[in-house]
Amino acid sequence: MWAKVHATTPEREKLSRANRSKDTLRDKILHVLSGASIPMDVENVRVRSGLKNWESTKALLLELVVEGMISGQKTTKSWVFWVDHADSRMMIGRDHS
Repeated sequence: MWAKVHATTPEREKLSRANRSKDTLRDKILHVLSGASIPMDVENVRVRSGLKNWESTKALLLELVVEGMISGQKTTKSWVFWVDHADSRMMIGRDHS
């Protein structure tokens, strides 16, 4: 007789943890940008957010731009990012679903 596999398989738990971790990193980035008075480049966001990897930081920032959570602009050297404080969509601790 075969046993049914529950929805809490180790693979699902890892995926769930990864999603929670990604959401935490996104919240850190949003917190840093919401407190910035001027647009910030990837490296400054990375350092102030406590993230370790530049490429991952840039990927998360670009995801947030695509989702409309933050604004970003490509400059001649790199990207800069900022939060439009008048935009009510940016809420730290929001539901990520």
